Amino acid sequence: MVSSEPKGPAKVAKTTSPGKPANGQKFKPGGAGGARKFDKSGGGPGKKFDKPGANGPRKFDKSGSGAFKKFDKPGPDGAKKFGGGGGNKFAEGNKFRGKPQAQPQAPAEGEKQDWNKFKQEKKDLKLKRKSSKDTYEITKEAKQIYEKLRCRKTENKDKLVEQIYKVLNVGDTISKVVKAHDTARVLQCMLKYASPALRAEISEQLLPFTVIMCQSKYAQFCVQRMLKYGSPATKSKLVDSLYGQIVRLAGHSIASGLLDTMYQSATPQQRIHMRQEFYGDLYRKAKDSNVKTLSDTYKEATNMKASILGSVKANLDHVANKQLVDSSLVHAVMLEYLRACDEDEEKLEETVTAFAALVPHMLSTKEGSEAGVICFYKSTPKNRRAIIKNIKEHLLKIATHEHGHVFLISLLNSLDDTKATKKAIYDHLHGDLKTLVGNQYGRRVVQWLVAPGDTTCFHPEFIRVVDEGLAFGKKEKELRRKEIFEQIEAPIAQAIAEEADFWLSNSHIGLVTADILNHIQGESYEKAAAALAQVVAQPDWRISADAAGPVPQDKKKPHNDVEAIIAEATKQRRKLLNADSSSSSSSDEGDEDGDEEEDGEKEPQTGEDEDETEPELKKTKKEANKSKAKVEEPAAALVIGIEEAGMHIVLKKILKNDGKREGHPFSQKLLQSLSTDVLKVWLGVNRSCFVLLKLVEESPALLEDCKKAIAAEKSLSQTLVKQKTLGAKLLAAKLNIGK
Repeated sequence: MVSSEPKGPAKVAKTTSPGKPANGQKFKPGGAGGARKFDKSGGGPGKKFDKPGANGPRKFDKSGSGAFKKFDKPGPDGAKKFGGGGGNKFAEGNKFRGKPQAQPQAPAEGEKQDWNKFKQEKKDLKLKRKSSKDTYEITKEAKQIYEKLRCRKTENKDKLVEQIYKVLNVGDTISKVVKAHDTARVLQCMLKYASPALRAEISEQLLPFTVIMCQSKYAQFCVQRMLKYGSPATKSKLVDSLYGQIVRLAGHSIASGLLDTMYQSATPQQRIHMRQEFYGDLYRKAKDSNVKTLSDTYKEATNMKASILGSVKANLDHVANKQLVDSSLVHAVMLEYLRACDEDEEKLEETVTAFAALVPHMLSTKEGSEAGVICFYKSTPKNRRAIIKNIKEHLLKIATHEHGHVFLISLLNSLDDTKATKKAIYDHLHGDLKTLVGNQYGRRVVQWLVAPGDTTCFHPEFIRVVDEGLAFGKKEKELRRKEIFEQIEAPIAQAIAEEADFWLSNSHIGLVTADILNHIQGESYEKAAAALAQVVAQPDWRISADAAGPVPQDKKKPHNDVEAIIAEATKQRRKLLNADSSSSSSSDEGDEDGDEEEDGEKEPQTGEDEDETEPELKKTKKEANKSKAKVEEPAAALVIGIEEAGMHIVLKKILKNDGKREGHPFSQKLLQSLSTDVLKVWLGVNRSCFVLLKLVEESPALLEDCKKAIAAEKSLSQTLVKQKTLGAKLLAAKLNIGK
C-alpha cells in the first residue's frame, strides 16, 4: 500500500478517482524538467514506495486508508475488472471457464484433519469420475462375472464367458475397453476359457485394432492370448493385420517382442512379406510374391540397388538406435543386407560400427549368428576390440547357446593375437569350465580349443564354414592353433587332475576328456592321466546314465486343450485330498468321521467345520508342490562305469593312442592301479574284458604285465576261464591263459 502522506518537498494533487492522477494526466517520461516514474529521490511528482513505520499502514494493505486499492480499475461498464461483476471471464455462464475441479475441502487453520472423511471424499470423487464414462456400467457388470470366471473351482467357464460377451458386445465397447488395465484382464480370461467358436468371434472384433494393441501396455497381453489359444486361421490373420506397420512395430519397445513371436509362427510366405517392408516404402502397401530376398529387388534394375540398400540401412539404423535387435526378423534382414553390401565397403563399415555394441543380442538365432560372424570378419581392428569387449560379460551364455557357440568358435579361429584371445576369452571361461563341459554346445567350444578342425569331433561342412574366417587373418592356420593350445594346455590338465571324477562322470563329458587326453603332452598329460586312472580303477566307480542324450532346446511342447489341463489338475488334486483323508482315517479307526467317508472322499462340511479344513487343504497343497518338485528334478540314475556302453567307447578311445606315446601312458597307470578285487570284478564283465584286450593290443609292452597280474592269483585265472562271454574268451586267448 502506498503511503497517503508522501515524504519530500514534492506535492501530489488530489485525485478524483482512486488510482488515477488528477485530470486524467499520465506520468510523463523523465526528461530535462520532468520527474522520473517512481522517483525515489522525492524530487518528482511520483509517489515513493515507503516502508511502513512503527505505526504506519502495512505495505499493500487492502484494509488501509491508502489513496488507491489494488486491482480497483473500473471496467467499461462501471464494474471492477476482477470483481464479482459480469466482466469476470471465470464467472458462471462463460464458455471459457473450463470444468469445475471439485476437491476435498481442507480443514480450517487450527482444526484437526478428519482422515476418514478425507479418504471417503477422495473415494467419492474417484467413483464420480469413473461413472462419467459411458462404459462404466457395462464394465462393472462384466467384472462382477469375471470374478467368478477367474476362480479355480468354477465349472462351466465357457458359459460365463458367453455372459460377459453379451454384456460387452454393445457397439464398439470391446475396442474401447481393451486398453484399460482392468478390462484387458477380462478379455484375456475370455480368450482363455471361451469355446473355439466364441474365441474366433472375439478375435475377429479385435483384429482391426491389432497394431494399436501391440503397442499398448495392457492390450498386448490380449494379443499374446490370441497367439496362444487362437486357431491357425486367427494367427494368420493377426500377421496379415500388421502389414504396413512392420518397421514401426519393430522399433517399438513393447511391440517388438510380439512381432518376433508372430514372425516365428508365421508361414514362409508371410515371413517374406514381413521382410519386404524393410526393403523400402514401395513394399509397405504392395507385396511382391517374386521377391524372396533382398537381392531379388534389384536383380532386374541394378540402378535401384543403391536406393534400396539405403532404405534398408535407414530402417536397420532405426531399430539399432533403440537397441531392439534381439528379433528373428531383424536378424534375417540384417544378414541379407550384409551379404548384399559385400562390395560396398563404406556402407558395410558404417553398419558394422553401429551394430558392434549389439552383437551379443544378435546371437540368439541362426541368421543373427551368421550376421555377427560377418560383422566380426569385416570389422576394423578397433571394431573387433569393441565386439570382444561387449561379449565378455556374456561369454558363458554365448558359449552354451545353440547358435552363439558358432560365433565364438569362428572368433577363435580368425583372431591373430593369440595371447589376447586367451586373456579375453579362455581366462573368462576357465572358472566355469565344468558348466561349459556339462553343456552340449559348450563342449564343442572346448573341443575346438583342443582339437580344432578335427573331423572326429566336427562335421566337415561345419569346419569348412568356420575356416572361411581364415581369409580375414594374417597368421598361418596351424601356427595360430598351436599357439592357442599351448597356452590353455596346462590349465585344462590341472582342472582334470583336481576333479577327475567329474571328467568321467558320464559318457558325453568322457568323450571331451578323451579328446583332451589324446592331444596334451608331457607333464600335463602325466598329471591328468594319473588322476583319471585312479578314478577308473575304483571298485565303486559309478557314472550317470544319460543314454537318452541331450534334449533339443527348440523342441516345442504339444499344445493341450485348456479344459483338459484344468480337468487333469482337478483330478490330481482330488487324488491328493483322498490320499490324505484315507491316511487320517486309517490312523483313527475309532473316529466317527471315518464312517462318513465314501469312496475315500469326505463330504463337504459347513459352518465352523469348514474353517477347520482350511489348514488341511493348505498343507496338502504344500505336500503336492514338494512331490511335484521331486518329479521335475529326478536324481540321475547311476550305473557301474565300466559296464556303461558310452564309457566303454571313451576308454577304448583313450587307449587307442597310448601305443604312440613314450613314458608312462594312461594304460600303464591304469594297469598298475587295478587291485585284485577290481580285476576279479572286471573279468566277470564282458565290456571290461574288451577294455583289457584293447589295452594289451595297443600297448604290447604291457602284455606280460597284464598276464602276470592275472596269473599271480589263481582265483583270477579260474574266473577268466569260467567266463563264456566273447570278451573273456578273446582276452584269455590273447594272454594264453587256460590252455
